[in-house]
Amino acid sequence: MHNFWLLIRREFSLFWSNKIFVFAFIAMPSIVAFMLGSVYQQGRIRHQPVLIIDKDNSPMSAKLCEILSEHNSLHVLDKQYETVNIHRAMLNSRAVAVIVVPDNFEADLLIQKHPEINCYLNMSNTLTAGAVGNAVATAVKTLNAGILINTLQKKGIQASLAMQQQEAFGTNVFLQYNRTGNYLLYLWPGLIFSVLQQLLLLALAVSFSQEYSSNNFNKAGLLGISKSAGKLIFIKMVPYCILAFFTVLNYYLISIYYKIVPPQHPLVLLIGVFLMIISTSLLGIFYSIINPMPLKASQMLMSVASPAFTISGFTWPTEQMPVIIRWVSEAIPLIPFLKIMRLVFVQGAAFADALPHLLHLLALILVFYLLSLFLLKIKINKAIIQETMPNSATLT
Repeated sequence: MHNFWLLIRREFSLFWSNKIFVFAFIAMPSIVAFMLGSVYQQGRIRHQPVLIIDKDNSPMSAKLCEILSEHNSLHVLDKQYETVNIHRAMLNSRAVAVIVVPDNFEADLLIQKHPEINCYLNMSNTLTAGAVGNAVATAVKTLNAGILINTLQKKGIQASLAMQQQEAFGTNVFLQYNRTGNYLLYLWPGLIFSVLQQLLLLALAVSFSQEYSSNNFNKAGLLGISKSAGKLIFIKMVPYCILAFFTVLNYYLISIYYKIVPPQHPLVLLIGVFLMIISTSLLGIFYSIINPMPLKASQMLMSVASPAFTISGFTWPTEQMPVIIRWVSEAIPLIPFLKIMRLVFVQGAAFADALPHLLHLLALILVFYLLSLFLLKIKINKAIIQETMPNSATLT
């Protein structure tokens, strides 16, 4: 027990001696969480710049321009009445869309010639382009329905019947879970836990490799306190796991600031967080054992951690990814955890729904622990033999 607390104090002293890790674990998660929260705080895309080219300049085209300008997703930068170069207009104004109302728009409507409005979307950013495209379609559909109802009323049809005849059938779309399409709720939780995984991997990548490079992996150093591989693995994890849980608590407090509603089953999410932290820590330790150079171990783990969020399926369906990418992603702890988070945090799922992904994390913990234990025992035995052999030669 004395050795246990001695090792714990030793690990914490190593942590506090590295100012970069201290700053990374204590300050960086909060800074990044507030920065990302501020970026997505509005939750929805609003007031995107658009240009309107009104070649008709009629009361009807003016009505359309008014409907477009009233939509909260659009911000009309300018309204022009002559043909312009669409490409140059987009570049100069940074507009997301250029909406062109054709000549004789109102006249063609009166004679039921079915005129067409052209909308040119700037697809360099598919997110904003999609939001603006939907907003323009909604505005145009509103005007279209109004014109049709007005036409039917002029034919003597009552307003209530005209409303029913403006379309052949109705469509009801019911939004579930993230009903407002809030981008903060959708993206922020996944991003901040991706940052936590990277911090854990970065710190634990040097846990044993630092002992090798500083020549402390011997009886005069670490092995003089304990030669138990399991105990050494556990001790290396303790400081960073404790700090990680404080980071998660900090994330919770920040989520209150941004008025994010907590999940219906917080215990399920807490279990997922616990398993993710343990499995990530063991992955970092595994890489640290097999790589004697700290820089190399950190670089290898960063090459794993950096694309983790991208291949997690959080923003892009995994079914659209190559099979080999899906296989690789199964070995990254963040992947099953993000699935748990989406189920519990956004969809209100219970323990049974998240159980397959919790078992996935448990399997990763078992695999990483056994591999680390096996390799570390080999390293310990090799270090002891190397120290014993020179002593035997001296006695001879």
